[in-house]
Amino acid sequence: MRKLDILCAALAVLSGVILLGLIGLTFVDVILRYVFSAPFLGAKDLLEMGMVVVISLAFPFTWRIGGHIVVDLIPDYGIAILTTLRDVVVRLIGIEIFRHLAWNAWVRAGDAAVFNEATNMIEVPFQPFFWILSIAAWFQVFVLVFEAVRLVFGMPLGFTTTWADAHDESAAAL
Repeated sequence: MRKLDILCAALAVLSGVILLGLIGLTFVDVILRYVFSAPFLGAKDLLEMGMVVVISLAFPFTWRIGGHIVVDLIPDYGIAILTTLRDVVVRLIGIEIFRHLAWNAWVRAGDAAVFNEATNMIEVPFQPFFWILSIAAWFQVFVLVFEAVRLVFGMPLGFTTTWADAHDESAAAL
């Protein structure tokens, strides 16, 4: 569980670094556009493709820490078996949604290569971004299956890693 949490956190950090780069790109583009009347060529293309990566890599961490929006359609009445059943059903629905997303993104990656699909301005090819989306969605499926199995066997789901733990483990690996 701890290694899974560290991997989810590492992907989230990578996602955050890419997001910071996109913020810097936007800042530079605004300065170039309004101060020098010379916008950064392809900034929109890079931002669109970069956001695919940012969001895709953040799926598992957001799920593991409960950072997503939750709407309780079925309330928790304090009955453990019903709560567990509800949580397993939610994960099964998530598994199907992300499995569908992963499969369709993989198929679209093949189509993007066949039809030579790319962004408009600087022609960044779509295929690698569909692959990233697909692989990230498959990893999310793995996380959901892992959690569903733990729920069925009555094991805790809490996020087990703190940043200090991740740092200690990476230092010990060196």
